Amino acid sequence: MANFRLKPKRGPADRTEDDAVKPAKSADRLKSMLRKVSSLPIQDRIERHLMPHLKGAGRFELGGFCLDDIRKRIEQHLTPESKPIEALDFGVGEVSTPMPGVPLRDVNVTYAVSPPFQYVNVRFEGDELVYHTVEPLLSDDELKCLKVIENAFEKMIHSKLVIVGHKGREEYIRDRFSMIVDIYALNLDHFQKEKLFYHLLKTYIGFGRVDIPMKDPYLEEIHCNGPGTNIYVYHRIYGSIRTNIVFGEVELSNFVMRIAQTAGRHISVLQPIRDATLPDGSRVNITLGQEVTRKGSTFTVRRFRTNPVSPIDLIQYGTFDSRQLAYLWIVLEYKRSVLAAGGTASGKTTTLNALCAFIRPEYKIVSIEDTAELNLMHPNWTQSVTRTGFGGGATKEGGGTGRDKLAGDVDLYDLLVAALRQRPEYIVVGEVRGSEAFTLFHAISVGHPCLGTIHAGSMKELLSRVESKPMDVSRNLFSNVDLVIFNSLIKQGEHYIRRSTRIVEVIEVDQDRGDLITNPVFKWDPVSDAFIHGGSYTLFTGIRDEFGVKEEQLLNELNDRAELLDRLAQNNITDYETVVNAIRKYSRDRDAMMEGVG
Repeated sequence: MANFRLKPKRGPADRTEDDAVKPAKSADRLKSMLRKVSSLPIQDRIERHLMPHLKGAGRFELGGFCLDDIRKRIEQHLTPESKPIEALDFGVGEVSTPMPGVPLRDVNVTYAVSPPFQYVNVRFEGDELVYHTVEPLLSDDELKCLKVIENAFEKMIHSKLVIVGHKGREEYIRDRFSMIVDIYALNLDHFQKEKLFYHLLKTYIGFGRVDIPMKDPYLEEIHCNGPGTNIYVYHRIYGSIRTNIVFGEVELSNFVMRIAQTAGRHISVLQPIRDATLPDGSRVNITLGQEVTRKGSTFTVRRFRTNPVSPIDLIQYGTFDSRQLAYLWIVLEYKRSVLAAGGTASGKTTTLNALCAFIRPEYKIVSIEDTAELNLMHPNWTQSVTRTGFGGGATKEGGGTGRDKLAGDVDLYDLLVAALRQRPEYIVVGEVRGSEAFTLFHAISVGHPCLGTIHAGSMKELLSRVESKPMDVSRNLFSNVDLVIFNSLIKQGEHYIRRSTRIVEVIEVDQDRGDLITNPVFKWDPVSDAFIHGGSYTLFTGIRDEFGVKEEQLLNELNDRAELLDRLAQNNITDYETVVNAIRKYSRDRDAMMEGVG
């Protein structure tokens, strides 16, 4: 067997720049040594090969291990007869796909999230639906093995270790996991190894208890209201449902701290509440301890869809019909300003993101948001987000916002001013809610088309919001907006649905009475669950006067585009990027596109 020269452990002053790579080299040596003796009985491995290198070694390091720790571990945990470790069976039963429209009492569906170890079962229990995470359980022996592996793994992590990317971290953990199993000669079969590795991976680079919900494509939101209480999730098909996941007090506070660190934010008793964005784009709100939430730490995650909802998805959901979307397509092509309004969880941002698919690819878009939620897949798009300042006390600065800002604060007003200097064809505002609204509506009045969302359930509520502080926008200035889409989340029987209840054209302000004159171009009928056209398209008159396009031509275009959208929906072509490409191809070669989708 190869001889290894052991060097005394050095202090910090003795370390060099090359030390960062030495643990890996030493680890490789140790693995090589273990391979050479792996065919021998365990007692022979310890006494004849490993122990001569460990006895009397003192505090030396090899591969990130302290050798006297290795010696103690070997003596304590390995015996001449290494018995098989008890395992628990893992089965998920029949796997299917959640389907809408099923009576809640009949729901009992298991679907895959990340095979082979992550599944979800949703079933009716008592008087409610319950969301169960399904993953392999560990026996007592396996739990002991996992604890040993975790302790050894933590000792192997070098303080200067930096690994970028999920794949690189997973490979690093896999390599160290295999090494630890070899060192301790753990009698594990292949399935047990994969099961333990899954739990190790979930702990160190996953999201622990909520790793499955964080990967579940059917979830929109995850809510933890405090320790000792069940987490709730908002399911795209079943709505808000309770889960079988519960955090302990210390575990939850540690998890909240970890979320903050993952998102690059700081949370403490001084700043116990934070909004942040996770690396996958999900939006989170977290609180620490009982400073602002009396039950203890909390978190809310709004999941980010890597493949966003497309206009065809909205047709299939019943949120819009094809004529509404064809109308909006024409309106956006001629650079009209549109607001998506509605209450919480009514689908405002989803609608906004889907409508951006209709913007021509050569148009420059600049988006401004508090937290990044938009995913436009647009080639000429600048995405900007706000930034929190860096302490040092509040200072009056601010670009006319009239509020105290920390040094280094970049708010929506600052981003809006910067956007206006970039000559965009469209400015997209994630949410219009503060003093930046005055500048936004002023930009619309001088010819900068804008898209945005705003919290309001009706035109009356909308006017009340924009005319009050902090927006403080006059009715005359607001009237420069061309169109408002009102979305609602509606309970229909046992299920919730989202509908575009009204699409309203803004005409002008009656100068005598001060009333806002509008034209409800589409309205939703709750009895028939259908959309009714109001009878006229006032915006088409303005497009005719500005661009010289006949209204008859615009109406024909509306019919053709509605037919294209219907064909895409009938052929179940819903992928956002595919839909965007179809829209662009239609603009270049209409006949070829219509023939292509049959």
